[in-house]
Amino acid sequence: MNKQEEIREGLAKLEHDQWVEWSKAVAPEVSPERRERWKKLWITYSELTEEQKDQDRVWADKSIADLDSQGVVIKVDSKLHILHRDGNQIARLVKDAGYVVVEPLIE
Repeated sequence: MNKQEEIREGLAKLEHDQWVEWSKAVAPEVSPERRERWKKLWITYSELTEEQKDQDRVWADKSIADLDSQGVVIKVDSKLHILHRDGNQIARLVKDAGYVVVEPLIE
């Protein structure tokens, strides 16, 4: 898997993780049938079928397209850099408490 594919998969995993958190939060408000369907998907991204992962990849692709439309370019070499099209680095990935997060470099 190349770096661009790794980024896409990382975004898809984040999409799944946020959906799990959201769906658990609103689960008491939905029908019991829907809640039961959702519970089957309250698993880690790696446990999903490829078909289920594809649903999250759709949203990852939308995020990538939105970043692109805003002039944001993701440059991958030995590190990941998030640049604006004018060439200025606007964010970088950093580790924070065991998580990799995007740290903005401009305000």
